[in-house]
Amino acid sequence: MTDTIGTVTDVGSERTPNVIAAEINMIKFQAERVYLAAAVEIGRRLTEAKALLKHGEWGKWLEESVDFSQSRANKMMRIFKEYGAGQLSSSNSDFNPNLNYSQAVLLLGIPKEERAQFIVDMDVEGMTIQELRQAVSERTQALQEKDQALEVNADLQKTVEDQSCIIAGLTEELDNLKSQLENAKTSKAELAKTTRHLKDSLESLQQSSSAKGYERMKRNFTNTSLKVRANHIAFLCESLDETIKEVKHKLLQIAPNDKETYIIYKNKVYDLLKMWLKDETWSRQARPGGDAQ
Repeated sequence: MTDTIGTVTDVGSERTPNVIAAEINMIKFQAERVYLAAAVEIGRRLTEAKALLKHGEWGKWLEESVDFSQSRANKMMRIFKEYGAGQLSSSNSDFNPNLNYSQAVLLLGIPKEERAQFIVDMDVEGMTIQELRQAVSERTQALQEKDQALEVNADLQKTVEDQSCIIAGLTEELDNLKSQLENAKTSKAELAKTTRHLKDSLESLQQSSSAKGYERMKRNFTNTSLKVRANHIAFLCESLDETIKEVKHKLLQIAPNDKETYIIYKNKVYDLLKMWLKDETWSRQARPGGDAQ
């Protein structure tokens, strides 16, 4: 190293501040270059020693044997891991950047898989430490923004998937309601068809049967009509029961997240039930001679 420094000093006959600065910077670069190689070798040996020590002995060994803190040792081992696998040797790799220690440490802030391309793109060897620090900071910020954008995109994708599930559920529920409505329409149509058939039979018997037979058939028709109406009422009661159960189920579903809506429609159901129970038509129709509807 002394020979190298002597050679730089002998260049040029005129000593100027710029020449002296160039010599100082060259010496600094060479010293840090040597220090980087030394740090790699120290990191190599620290890695080897840690693998040999028992659990719990690492910190004590560092303090007593080499006077290193764990933080400094970890830094050296990372330098070995990142730069010690032949990366600084042109015989082992086509990519052989001429880095010094300060540059190598700053470049630890760049992901390993992107570091080689970053060195080429930014011409790191020709940058000052301050310029490199700024470039690494900007790249780190760009990577963070990229990660944040990916995270936001993932959240949006999840939201879209959740909304799709909700839409699918609502669509299925709508299809079920449509099916129930169709069943109700079919039952009502069947009842109407049966009623028309009975009326047609009665009219036919009125025209072809004796008065006694007509009265008997009239009674049969009346009884049958009552049964049909009773069945219709049973169907309506069953539908009403299912509807009330469905309303109750839906209200209990939304109660945890929409208490206001839950209370409004729960009270509305109570009010309807009270109104129906207070309707005097129920009592009046139950009396003898009450008007039939």
